[in-house]
Amino acid sequence: MNVRTKKKKLVGIQVQLTINIKLRMPHIGLLIHGPEVIDEGEAGEAIKTLMDAAGFEVVAALGGITGKTAVIDAGMQHVIDISRDMRPSEVMDDFVERDVNFILLVNHAKTEESGFMLGEGILRRFFDRRGSAAKENISFVQLEYGSGSRIIIRWLLRPDDVRVYKRLTRVFSEFRERQPYKLESRCKKDARSNRVYREIKGVHPGEKIVVDGVVIGMVSSSHKTKNNSVTLVAKEGKLVVVIGGRLIKHNLEKLPSPLELEKVLVKTASVIRRTNPKRVGVGTGTDERESQGTGREKKKKRACLFYSVDNLFPKLKDAEDAGADVVVAVTIGDDTTSIAGDILKRFGIRMIGITDGDADGLIAGIERGAVLEQYDKFLPPDSLIIRLKPERDDIIGEKVKEEIFGGAEEIELDGDIEQQIKALKHRILHMAEQDIIGVLSSPPITTTI
Repeated sequence: MNVRTKKKKLVGIQVQLTINIKLRMPHIGLLIHGPEVIDEGEAGEAIKTLMDAAGFEVVAALGGITGKTAVIDAGMQHVIDISRDMRPSEVMDDFVERDVNFILLVNHAKTEESGFMLGEGILRRFFDRRGSAAKENISFVQLEYGSGSRIIIRWLLRPDDVRVYKRLTRVFSEFRERQPYKLESRCKKDARSNRVYREIKGVHPGEKIVVDGVVIGMVSSSHKTKNNSVTLVAKEGKLVVVIGGRLIKHNLEKLPSPLELEKVLVKTASVIRRTNPKRVGVGTGTDERESQGTGREKKKKRACLFYSVDNLFPKLKDAEDAGADVVVAVTIGDDTTSIAGDILKRFGIRMIGITDGDADGLIAGIERGAVLEQYDKFLPPDSLIIRLKPERDDIIGEKVKEEIFGGAEEIELDGDIEQQIKALKHRILHMAEQDIIGVLSSPPITTTI
């Protein structure tokens, strides 16, 4: 190759590099929401579509906790980050901190209306965290797979990202473009009565009303309005009534006080997972129990206490980072027990559930006021659920926390792990014996060598 040819080749490479730099697309942060878009294979479809379109750099994370089992079932935990429990707005915040400013929300709503409400709500909470000036620094677009048709909603778009958005619409050509809602105040205030009203649209009769993860009421089974809506009413920082539904008063104490009705995340649902996975990923079953420890490994072993599933995955991650395994979880409350069991059985982690029969029925298979036997399908191997008299689970839970966990929410287990877990079960049964109505247990895993 002569000198002229070499120079010509170098110039060609430099020109190509210049073109690549000019055409280089920014990172796109995929905010995956809910189990449905994962179960239906749509999250995987979106990720593949973007990665197959040369130039798109993709980073994906789950917003909320209800989709985590779906991610595991689909074998996508190495593609979609589920290592932390973050609300969708917190995922957006994390993306921005990592200089990922083009955010694509991927969702499968039950209705087109509820899809719009979700996007609006996430964006509002993000502005609550960052301030309204943040809208100048991000692009926020929603891919909505549900409601019988696919739509793309351009909530926010920076001038520098117009080309990126146009390319997205070409790549996702089957999605119809829709105009976003105007971000107006979602609450009305009546100065005379000192009441605050918030309308929730797109509801269905009989659905649960969930405020910041707490089931606070039910949509009336016969309820139907022009806007398919219910209205939450608060006074002096407390919910007082649901127009078009009814409150579950004993759950209201779980809400923050005072309650800022305009800022809380509200959604309605029959169950937290409306769909079943199309396929189940490899290595997500209870065989993973062996890696969680049968007492033969050198890793430390932990027992953890859970009042909710909000910090379940972080606890597992914290243990892993500390060179330890969570080998048994003690769960307090009916919904916590059923949802945690559904997760823990995928890792083969044993569970001791303390319940009193007041389930809100957020998970399919557990009805409100469920009988004990309904929990059987959610039990990991070598686990048990203790059914107590009404309103006793929290009381016994506090005794377990103080007398066994020393006021903390985790303890190290030393010595023979199998004997330690048996002793833990015995102590909790003994502590609760005056209140026990029934006990449900599952057989241990049988291993063959």
